This record gives sequence, C-alpha cells and structure tokens, in this order.
Amino acid sequence: MNKKFALIATALCCVVALSAIGTSAIAKIDPFAKSARLMELESEYDAKVNQFYAMPNQTKEEQDAVVAEGKRIKQLDIEKEKLRRETDPDDEANFLMQLTSYISGMGTGVVELKERAEREQNPEFLKQAEEIKKKIERFEKEKQAYLNGEKTVKELRKELNLPVNNLK
Repeated sequence: MNKKFALIATALCCVVALSAIGTSAIAKIDPFAKSARLMELESEYDAKVNQFYAMPNQTKEEQDAVVAEGKRIKQLDIEKEKLRRETDPDDEANFLMQLTSYISGMGTGVVELKERAEREQNPEFLKQAEEIKKKIERFEKEKQAYLNGEKTVKELRKELNLPVNNLK
C-alpha cells in the first residue's frame, strides 16, 4: 500500500514539475504567457500555503516536514515575485503604496528635525525641515497627478527619482 502511494505521489510530482517547466519555457518566448504563468504560480502558491497551515506538527518528523514545506513555499513566493516584476518592470502594482510610504517617511523626518532643532537650539535643522516640507508638497502634487491619470508611473519614477525595489 505504501509503495503504491509513493509511486503515485512520485508520478504526480513529475507531471506537475514537467508542466511547470513547459509553461516557464513558453513564458520566456511569449510575453502573454508570462502573465498566465504568474496567475498559475499565484494559485499554486495560495493552495500550498493553505495546505501548509493545515499540516500537523506534533512529532519531530511532522515538524521537519513543515519546515521543508515552508522552505519550498518561500522559494515559490520568490519565483512568483520575480515573474511579477518581469511582467510589471515599473512595479505599478505597488507604486502608490511606495509613494505614500516615501511621503510618510519624509513627514516623520520633518517632525524629528523640528524636535532636534528645539532640543539643540540649532536653526540649521529647521532649514532642513523646511526643505523636506517642500519636497513633500512636490510628492503630494505628483501623487495627485498620478491619481488623476495625468502622469504615468514611469514618468513619476524618473521625475521623483523613485527606484523600483528589485529582488536579487
């Protein structure tokens, strides 16, 4: 019974691996296949995560299996993210969140500079805070232009010098 189960599981893994290899080879040639492959990876990732959370982890062997599956899921997530970045090189999906994060970070910097200026009685920090405020205003204006559809992500990344966060 166990040998039969192992043989079926091995055959199933081989079929899944070969289909994934075939799809990824086609994706290198056809750009539309990349988005199809991305959707396939996302659904596979979601299914594996659901299985992962359902796995028992009471014995040492079960815990080792959970750890191994976690590593496989992490690699699948990295592969999925790399493919997403290939299909969306300007990272339009995360641009608004990144821009909002930059604005928020600069706002925190202004508050800290003002506090430091008071604490150290140094007006130089107030000057720096004012410069950052001007930059925040510019970023807010460009964000609004993006939301109104007046500018693209590519234009704004270039104008505001916002790099794409690439995976390595």
